[in-house]
Amino acid sequence: MKQRGFTLIEVLFALAIFATAGLAVMRTVTEHIRAVTMLEDMTFASYVATNQLTMLQLDTTWPPAEQAHGEVELGNRQWRWQQQVTTVADDDLRQVEVQVSLAEQPDDVLYQLITYIGRPHAR
Repeated sequence: MKQRGFTLIEVLFALAIFATAGLAVMRTVTEHIRAVTMLEDMTFASYVATNQLTMLQLDTTWPPAEQAHGEVELGNRQWRWQQQVTTVADDDLRQVEVQVSLAEQPDDVLYQLITYIGRPHAR
């Protein structure tokens, strides 16, 4: 009499292999989703920093305020920005650093932009 089908041990072994493979796939998908979310946050944060720098460049007040901060809404989320202006050797230039974080996590800086702006009449 020939035996047909798989033994219980073979079935359990196959299930263990498929379960392990399934966990690996789920872990990979979870990491991918986390990375995409972080990339999206960093992209929006870069938009906030660039917008703030553009607003500073359009302002004709010289020298700009040494420190400023505020919150804006972008992408249905609240973002907190902080601006630090530092003097440099040239009196017609200022170094500007803008840091952006989510409003609910203000200590976790997602994006930082450092650039220089010139005196309005020196441009």
